[in-house]
Amino acid sequence: MSVIKMESSKIIIDSLKDSDIKFEHYTHPPLTNVLERKPLGLDYGGYVCKNLLITTRNEARFLLCMLPAEKEADLKAMRDHFHTARLCFASDDALLRLLDQVKGSVGVLSAINDVGNVCEIVLDSALKDAERIAMHPGVITETVVLSGAELEKFLTQQNKTVHYFDF
Repeated sequence: MSVIKMESSKIIIDSLKDSDIKFEHYTHPPLTNVLERKPLGLDYGGYVCKNLLITTRNEARFLLCMLPAEKEADLKAMRDHFHTARLCFASDDALLRLLDQVKGSVGVLSAINDVGNVCEIVLDSALKDAERIAMHPGVITETVVLSGAELEKFLTQQNKTVHYFDF
């Protein structure tokens, strides 16, 4: 793990604490796929979600999405709902440039690295009232668990635009 990513995790954890967010923090062996969580008992009784950075082809708009792992992101339905041009998955360069993250470690908590507030946050509607959501704080060897309400509170405190969408 790079020093940059460890620092990113520390920044996220410190930001959660500074924002008076109620959360749990765990360390564990690396998870390279979100579907590894449940069989290894690393879901911590919460929703297991995947995170995707979606963009318009010209990169005029970025949507950082969190949805339950078993759901699929219907890019056409998202395009229609958000009134955008055609959507696609963002490049590895965009992940690094906007969120200081690499593929596999991206999560909505990494939105604090988006200092220009370019990324809009899109959470699955089921997460709004969730009691427990397990997510990476920027590294695949750590997990943070918090409620949907605490997640929205944190993102709002970070001046992020939060949308809910039925994936």
